[in-house]
Amino acid sequence: MGNPGVMSLWIGNFRTKQSLKEYVEIKFDEVGDRIQSKFMRDFNIDFIDYNQDLLESTLIEGSTTSSIPLLSGSSYEAEILSQFVEHYGEELPETYDSVIRLYDFEYDGDIDEVKFKSGNLIYMGSVVYEGWDE
Repeated sequence: MGNPGVMSLWIGNFRTKQSLKEYVEIKFDEVGDRIQSKFMRDFNIDFIDYNQDLLESTLIEGSTTSSIPLLSGSSYEAEILSQFVEHYGEELPETYDSVIRLYDFEYDGDIDEVKFKSGNLIYMGSVVYEGWDE
């Protein structure tokens, strides 16, 4: 659900930039209505809570067990990386080549992992990247 200053993070394996792009891409039907991306369908994310402009997806060369290369170059990198490493550690249990970051969104769904033909995607958690004065 929408939550300013919070970023939700998924890591996975897509093998190609094209596969990752197609997975998160929102399309339109013949009358111009939006069609949910495969990512949205897999994790039951609704358009009400979702802003495509606040999504970043990255595929790195090769794969890694370190969270640092996966999160390097992201918006708010310093804030995100420090919290992620503090909470989950630098080393990941498996190798991954892809990351999806959704800003101003705190995922609270019950789907933690999706497997598909070319790989998998795991919801890792949400971190605060920007504080808001109330």
